[in-house]
Amino acid sequence: MRATLSFLRPLSPAYRHLGIAVPGFPDEVSAGRFIMLRPPWVGDPYLPRAFSIYRRSQTADGTPVVEILLKLVGKGTRLLAELSPGQPLELLGPLGNAFTPPPAGATAVLVAGGVGVPPLAAFAAQIRNPKSEIRHCAVFLGGKTAEDILCVDDFRALGIEPHITTEDGSLGTRGLITDLLGPYLIGPPLTTHHSPLTAYTCGPPGMLAAVARLAETHALPCQVSVEANMACGFGACMGCAIEMRSAGPGRRYSLVCQDGPIFDAREIAWDRTGRAPGAEHRAGRGCGCHES
Repeated sequence: MRATLSFLRPLSPAYRHLGIAVPGFPDEVSAGRFIMLRPPWVGDPYLPRAFSIYRRSQTADGTPVVEILLKLVGKGTRLLAELSPGQPLELLGPLGNAFTPPPAGATAVLVAGGVGVPPLAAFAAQIRNPKSEIRHCAVFLGGKTAEDILCVDDFRALGIEPHITTEDGSLGTRGLITDLLGPYLIGPPLTTHHSPLTAYTCGPPGMLAAVARLAETHALPCQVSVEANMACGFGACMGCAIEMRSAGPGRRYSLVCQDGPIFDAREIAWDRTGRAPGAEHRAGRGCGCHES
């Protein structure tokens, strides 16, 4: 699609908020889906980068605007962060599947880190609208430092106060997000929930695996937005294959871009390193997708 940069706002030294004007972009996009994005004149890196959709807004003349958050990781994301409003972009999307809301009356437990937070912020807004039957939503945000804790104001605007951990203790509780999530799933003192729980997680591979293990231990449904390096975004290159659990002797694979990026955590063959086999670490992503 033809697109132009509408705005670029610094959030911190490492993070940027981009708005991309895209004529004809769908009016409604379910949370969890992603786009592929690149400047058209760049030969290195040649391949586009995948970003989760954070929000959809519009310009003053009504042109749809796709908003993303990116982390400065490598050459691709730095080139995007150096653009000026009005410059052209090549955009493909929306792509991939979306989060499935929990049953009516259930509590949605959202667990995210870094640029895994924006798609869950979008999902929180989706399930907290007046027409939703979801009554409770708990949010857990983790990162290495306070800079990695994103979208806190988005959750507070929805009436949700996030539980926050950072590895260096610069914001919230010092430690890993599972240090807070584990006690929450057991019960008080962190929660007074009395409804069934459904977990949703997006972030670094180690976090996904840890949350998936906790959810399985407590017999909770869990949807994970998986990270993988992508070249095309629609299944042609086969570069984002991850191994799935198989009942038979052979191995079974799914493509993150075509079959995901969101999967039932119980279907993934998590390996001993805490990653989904075949998936590379994406130090940036905004979806279950990936930046460099």
